[in-house]
Amino acid sequence: MKRWILPALVLASVTLFAESCPTPQVEKATDAKNCPTPPVVVQPQMKKITMPRADGCTLSSRNTIHFQVVGQGVAPVNTVSPAQAMALAKRAAIADAYRQLGEKICGVRVEGRDLIRNMMISRSTVRTQIDAMIRNARIIDTKFKDGLCEVEMEVTLRGDEWYPRLVN
Repeated sequence: MKRWILPALVLASVTLFAESCPTPQVEKATDAKNCPTPPVVVQPQMKKITMPRADGCTLSSRNTIHFQVVGQGVAPVNTVSPAQAMALAKRAAIADAYRQLGEKICGVRVEGRDLIRNMMISRSTVRTQIDAMIRNARIIDTKFKDGLCEVEMEVTLRGDEWYPRLVN
């Protein structure tokens, strides 16, 4: 499973990069006597992509935002009892829900590196990091099905308390 995560991330990032950064076009320029001159590289205009935001989705000092996520955890197979497997799956699902809340509230730092040898990528790494503090999250619902635990969790951010802390 882990072997496929990195190639999938690399493929997704290459696809997104290819769509967002168009290649420059080369135009042949001529002078007044119709004599060819060296090609001129014309840089394309980069479009600024803006996501529409409603006032209810952006935290300000006067509003409140409600976040709700579903964390998933898988029960390990090498446990002593089914109860232990369920407890470990629930613990993993809660940790996943906290991670998702941290990503939504504070964002994700993404770092990528490529090692190029002989004009080919020999190693590509993508690393993500979250630095967040989540308090007062509530577990709404817990479901167990076929060794998978799903935990639904929610947290509410009051703008008057959190806006000064999140705006750096």
